[in-house]
Amino acid sequence: MNITAVNLNLLVSFEALLSEQNVGRAATRVGITQGAMSNALRKLRELFDDPLFIRTRHGMVPTPRARALSEPVRSGLAQLRSAIAPSRSFHPTHSDRTFTVATTDYAELMVLRRLMRDVTAMAPAMQIRVRRHERIFAAPENLLRAGAVDMAIGFFPAANALDSSMQSCDLFSEENVCIGRKDNPVMRPQRLTLQGFAKPSHIGIFAKPERKGLIDDLLLPLGVQRRLAFTTPHLLTVPLLVANSALIAVVPSGLAEHYRQSLRLAVRKLPFSIPPFCMRMIWHERFADDSAHAWLRNQIVRGSAQASAKSQ
Repeated sequence: MNITAVNLNLLVSFEALLSEQNVGRAATRVGITQGAMSNALRKLRELFDDPLFIRTRHGMVPTPRARALSEPVRSGLAQLRSAIAPSRSFHPTHSDRTFTVATTDYAELMVLRRLMRDVTAMAPAMQIRVRRHERIFAAPENLLRAGAVDMAIGFFPAANALDSSMQSCDLFSEENVCIGRKDNPVMRPQRLTLQGFAKPSHIGIFAKPERKGLIDDLLLPLGVQRRLAFTTPHLLTVPLLVANSALIAVVPSGLAEHYRQSLRLAVRKLPFSIPPFCMRMIWHERFADDSAHAWLRNQIVRGSAQASAKSQ
């Protein structure tokens, strides 16, 4: 296909059709008539030699070809808009930007709760929207490339394991610890042994009901197996479950410290080696020179550093 034959307005119409899956609403979104949008769809079908959208009673469903085009078209248009946007100085007090952050409930507790205090004070018109990201160890690169989210926060891989279009910043490191009720006999020793760790029943935290994870993999070569009496995908509820039972659990140190006093928890180091993990923020390279985006990133980094210093 000759790129000079492609009308940029057609790609804008395609993006609107992807989002709305309705010709009338897509036309309203772009600011053209419904007839003009229908004509744009006809030209798009000729251009890509594909129906692109199939009419159903549930709306216009994108074909596999349209879905394949979705990410590169959205990403390309987002970069173009960023490049041609008028350059203007950024003042937090006057900014009404809306940012979408993909993150987990744990990262929201540890990072965003502190951020909102600062943002509401310094940039009262700015809006932060959280998009739930279930996979705490997997970066949502597709969402970042497509412009569906502005940044993501989680225990993501290091920068060298990400796509070259991704930029990242380390926020803080954490280790796993064991928690139990203060009056739980298992938690009386200041140092847990392997046998002491394996003896009581555990709460397992798994995104899927596979009932096995990193902890179990590390215990296997040591000849130790823990008994999982309860499993849940909800990390933030685990301290509450531990506080109301004789069960113990392995959780991030930040979560343990957050609830240690209020729930009267005992926190112990694990009796085996487990690598620490790093909370990271990642974003697409097109935001490298976006002053509002850079300001928000700096607030996240500053707030995370203060929180990390308090927990040490």
